[in-house]
Amino acid sequence: MGLEYLTFYQGNLETGFDYIYAKKKDDHAFYVNAPAKLDLDIMDMTDEKFDFSQKNRLQITIDKDLRPFSDVWQNITFQWPNVERQLLAITADWADDYAKEPVGPVEEWGLTIKMTDQEPRIIVGYNEFPDNFDQLVRWLNSYAQGKLR
Repeated sequence: MGLEYLTFYQGNLETGFDYIYAKKKDDHAFYVNAPAKLDLDIMDMTDEKFDFSQKNRLQITIDKDLRPFSDVWQNITFQWPNVERQLLAITADWADDYAKEPVGPVEEWGLTIKMTDQEPRIIVGYNEFPDNFDQLVRWLNSYAQGKLR
């Protein structure tokens, strides 16, 4: 069993949604941070062409669907085992649904975790969060700053 991919989103209809994607494909793994301000399309992690690597650089620049992401991806191949370990540790006791009646703007979020030979686990919430939710957000966003783990 191993982590194939994760997708995380957070935001609302007013401000837009920040998306983070991470995926292991063949001999490499990549991370994409797509903040709401970039107004990028939501990507399908199961799409074979959603693939970012140095050897795939030319395809990224000419493909109309991949080109908008060309400046927001990173190679995390050697970090992938730690990504899997950290993700599973943080979310180990998370429920699949978190919901609290909104008293103001709704803050939606979701996390999809796909492990090999298993159906994807989808965790969603609005206006309610697991106790260590901020830890997950800080950790996922730290990759965008190019920090090595």
